[in-house]
Amino acid sequence: MPPSTLPIFIRMPGDVVGSPPYRAKGCLMQGLFLRGDRNAQQSFCDTVLNRPARGELIFHALTDHVLMTSIYADTMSSTDPIDASKGVMREWDVGFWTAVRGGRIKQEADWQVYWLPSFLFVDSPSAMASGREIYGYPKTASGFENRRAGDHADPTVTLNVQHFPVFGPSQRPIVEPLVTIAHGGPGVVAPDMFSMIRTAWDLIGGIVGGAPIQHDGFHLPPWPSLSMPQILLQQVRDPVSIGRASVQSIVSVAPKTLRVTGAGLLHAPTVVDITPSASHPIAETLGLSASQEAELGFWLTQDFEVGAAERLA
Repeated sequence: MPPSTLPIFIRMPGDVVGSPPYRAKGCLMQGLFLRGDRNAQQSFCDTVLNRPARGELIFHALTDHVLMTSIYADTMSSTDPIDASKGVMREWDVGFWTAVRGGRIKQEADWQVYWLPSFLFVDSPSAMASGREIYGYPKTASGFENRRAGDHADPTVTLNVQHFPVFGPSQRPIVEPLVTIAHGGPGVVAPDMFSMIRTAWDLIGGIVGGAPIQHDGFHLPPWPSLSMPQILLQQVRDPVSIGRASVQSIVSVAPKTLRVTGAGLLHAPTVVDITPSASHPIAETLGLSASQEAELGFWLTQDFEVGAAERLA
């Protein structure tokens, strides 16, 4: 539907969702590469991208590895002319990402590489609502405990999430640690961010040749929030036709880095523990072990902005 024919969004009292663009300042991002299973990730990709695309688009998982990120933004705000005057918020976010490549059927020369999120956990209702309602990020509310904020290289954090350990007619959800990140050694300082990126991409088959990052002749995306294209299933449940979606589309959004102020490697070894869950089957969806040591961890500090998305289908 052309933008000019869309209805004007009605701003309701009590709405905590600000309008894009969003700007993050003083943001620490920590990333971990975990070994998963490409077949499991392809199955997830088929469910959330290929089936909804209905033959217009197709996407393929690129690697066994999963990128897990923790993002701690001191200040998150809207730069919309109206919402910019309302205030700022802190936002914490932990998520799991799969590298996928694809695009329109029979137009492989134009295919791109994207990061596809599967599970994202945030600490505020506004972050959860804005991510889900506007872009389609699969965000879930979580409590963050045991985070050690004084050391950028320390990824320690525990996510307490309400979830169903098992499904059943009489089962009730519980709140417990669903994801735990812990380290067991001193940190290592990377000589520079570019050598860190080169090392990390070597883990997932990337080859840095000159300025662009390429893999088998096509470009790999840079780091999350470094102008990285992300791909999402945006959908809204229909209130009349139960089981149907009144809105369903595939969109891409590329956060833009405004400034990078530091980078390095995380403390090693870093271990990620994932609790089995029927409602949040992280390990099964991505082919991860319930407990595993990360193959590489990095951190960087930056300011970034998230603007309008592109509708792909």
